[in-house]
Amino acid sequence: MDKIKLKSYSEKYNGIKKRKIFLIICIIILLSVIIGILYLAMLNKEGKEIVVNTVNTYFKDLNSSKAINNNLVNVLKNNIILTGIMWFLGVSLVGVIFEVLFLILKGFSLGFSISSFIYVFKFKGIYIGLVYLLPSIFNLLIYLILGFFAINYSIYLYKYLFKNASINLSLLMKKYLKVLVLSLILLIISSVIEVFLIPNVLKLFTKTLF
Repeated sequence: MDKIKLKSYSEKYNGIKKRKIFLIICIIILLSVIIGILYLAMLNKEGKEIVVNTVNTYFKDLNSSKAINNNLVNVLKNNIILTGIMWFLGVSLVGVIFEVLFLILKGFSLGFSISSFIYVFKFKGIYIGLVYLLPSIFNLLIYLILGFFAINYSIYLYKYLFKNASINLSLLMKKYLKVLVLSLILLIISSVIEVFLIPNVLKLFTKTLF
């Protein structure tokens, strides 16, 4: 009976710790998005002009049916490489630091992109930005989940190696592999949407702007 109570308490305690870790990761990403949004206001005149020219050039090229840099092979390759790096970082003891830095950079990039669209297109930039950044938002959620499991795996690995904790690493690895497979499937879907759907939807929006 005491062993059952101890196991139940341990599972409950681990559940609370995991929720705290997940909440901390979410807060870190949210703060990085906010910093990315505010960063545009800190740029000088030349920096803002570069942002305006970059955004306008992309949409003018899109509307005039010029070649789009995105293609399925490149997008898939980039997403798969990033996912693989994140996953492998989870099986290393120093991976936690890089996982957090990666999520911060992703959140900052998303926030900066949002503020750039609003700065260039004003109120319309909200709608255009949401369409253009939809795959990025979806990918960030995938990386959030993958990062959460990677950080947890690193923590369990540390406890197993240095704290002599009784942990079934083979079972954890099976779960971790399932997370990797699911992440890759979702990223493939996101890549297809980014390459084939988003540009066509954006063309409908940009016709009213240029």
